[in-house]
Amino acid sequence: MSIFSVSQAQVPVSQEPMHHNILDNGHVRLLDVHIPAGDTTRYHIHATPSVFLVLTDANASSQVITEEDHSKSPIPHYGNIWFEGFYLQHRIHRVYNRDNHEYHVMDIELTNKNYKAIDSPIRQPAFSFLFEEKPVRAYRLTLGSGINITVPSRKADILMIQLTDSAENMRVEELLNGGKTAQEKLFHLKGDFIYIPSGSRIIIRNGGKDKTEFGFFELK
Repeated sequence: MSIFSVSQAQVPVSQEPMHHNILDNGHVRLLDVHIPAGDTTRYHIHATPSVFLVLTDANASSQVITEEDHSKSPIPHYGNIWFEGFYLQHRIHRVYNRDNHEYHVMDIELTNKNYKAIDSPIRQPAFSFLFEEKPVRAYRLTLGSGINITVPSRKADILMIQLTDSAENMRVEELLNGGKTAQEKLFHLKGDFIYIPSGSRIIIRNGGKDKTEFGFFELK
């Protein structure tokens, strides 16, 4: 492919056909990425600060046209979760899945630019603090079988994404100040998510036999 045709083929990541937009509310744009075995995405552009979660690992490679040089300051990875700001340079690339199974990734584009001050980090045994960046604070939330926890109301909007499959009777409930249930979600699969606005109390119940993990993000 010529340089001209590559340039013409580039699209914003949110418009790349294998990146499925499943939430776009002005604060975040959540892209559910499914690359079948042996398939390749179109060339696409990452230009918005983003958190990435790998939900199904695969032997994948990236063909890069341009990106920031991280050779002297590698991007920190926290298991299958990491943040990239794209502050200095956009990334333009395409991704090829060399494996014999699907490559499943979530790309959380942090589209809000009007950051706000939020509470100090959550300090509960189930929460492992991962990182703090200008637009987001991230934790890994691990709930053992039969464990229920309550998160008091927070100044930040919350995004929770399930990292483990086959959760049984795993529920997340949002309670308003008066105690009324605003929403309740039963989680089953990797990539299931819930978005909870600031000011609500959160009750998280694991009624299953196995531990369940979430990416838990406070959005600034």
